[in-house]
Amino acid sequence: MKSILLTKTFGVLALGILGLGATGAQAAWGHDSRHHQQVYQQSWAYGQQVNARQDRQAQRIRAGKRAGQLTRFEFRELMQQQRNIRAMEQHFRADGRIDAREFKRLDRALDVAHRRIRTEKHDRAARQAYGQMQRFN
Repeated sequence: MKSILLTKTFGVLALGILGLGATGAQAAWGHDSRHHQQVYQQSWAYGQQVNARQDRQAQRIRAGKRAGQLTRFEFRELMQQQRNIRAMEQHFRADGRIDAREFKRLDRALDVAHRRIRTEKHDRAARQAYGQMQRFN
């Protein structure tokens, strides 16, 4: 009598465990949480790289203005280009992430901005500061 009761009890427990396992597998069916976590981490890394580059570029622009290497017009144009890149990044983040293709577009835009900053800072178009004579190109 005890052996039949024990066999039935273990059988019911085994079925219960299998049922819970199947339910858990079904709940995760089609959803790979590790994949989503990797996508989120990659998107976060892309965002960090873009933000770091933009911060460095903005610092270079401000330093060029302070040093007299950029005219007021050049400064405004370069800062507008940075705002446009920031708007592009926000547009890409609207779905909650930045994928590899979007990152490449942002990276290319930052490359163009980098070259433009370098060109404008070294084109010898100097602003006239108060009390200084006009520099000639």
